[in-house]
Amino acid sequence: MSATALAEYLILRTDKQENVLHDSRFSRPPIVTANGDAMRALRAYNWDPRRPQNTLDVVKTGLMAKAATVGIKPKSRDEALRCAEIIELFEQRENALGMRALSLSEPGRFGEIDIEGVAVSIQPDFLVSGAGGRIGAGLLRVAKAPDLEGCREETRLRRGEHRREMARYMVALLQMLLEAQSGEFGTPDRDLCFVADVRLGERIGPARDHTARLRTIRAACAQIVTLWPTISPRPSVLRKP
Repeated sequence: MSATALAEYLILRTDKQENVLHDSRFSRPPIVTANGDAMRALRAYNWDPRRPQNTLDVVKTGLMAKAATVGIKPKSRDEALRCAEIIELFEQRENALGMRALSLSEPGRFGEIDIEGVAVSIQPDFLVSGAGGRIGAGLLRVAKAPDLEGCREETRLRRGEHRREMARYMVALLQMLLEAQSGEFGTPDRDLCFVADVRLGERIGPARDHTARLRTIRAACAQIVTLWPTISPRPSVLRKP
């Protein structure tokens, strides 16, 4: 189960949690990851302590040229334009995200961790080095959903809080990931864990009830283990080749 799916499960109403479990059990990974060009550029930029602007400019120029290519498929054009928009949005909100002052590095690929019998994949975008051998981890969130734009103020506030709640659970999962590494990277520090939400323009750290959220995650995973065998594929899944 992905960390994102688990975080969604934790904040959705009971009547929607089954959808998360169904999609987690029967999902097929996409061939091309959405926002991939933007994410690769933003990771490379933040891993470099110099934060060279050219890293983002070159990718952005290439994406705009790709979108203007004659005969490009509409889906590919939309993806290129969306990735360019994400990079521009990051540039506009970089100061608000406050990541320049952090010591960020490439995390590599982590294996799944076991939480109360559930195999959870948590892949941070950064490792965060702190004083005294402390270590944290960070995630960049660039996805639109739930979209904050083009809606009434009340809806915008509700969707913004939805994104923050997901981030708070993801921060707790990042701590659990680091604790599962048996000190290989240093001493886990929850205060060095964060989610940088580019759409919100906020860097979100541990919640005030962070310790309670760790317990909630473990309890939810214990529940998922019980429910997992009862989730049946929908007809649309069975029809797929």
